[in-house]
Amino acid sequence: MSGAQVAAFNAASGTTPQASSTLLLGFVIALSMLWGAWALYSIYRGWATTNIDRGIAASSAVRIIVLLMILSALVLS
Repeated sequence: MSGAQVAAFNAASGTTPQASSTLLLGFVIALSMLWGAWALYSIYRGWATTNIDRGIAASSAVRIIVLLMILSALVLS
């Protein structure tokens, strides 16, 4: 497609480049939160079944929560 066709398509769809980047960032945040939830659940299961040391589990959980907080702060700013 030519540049004029792309511009016409974008104008007809009503989406802006900012909306596209917001959608992409939302997708990244959603995937990160799902990964964080899975990781925290895995840490909990290892801690509950005593397959992992409680000190390691606690520090890993704190690292995951801090990572997700930093990611959220970067995206929201």
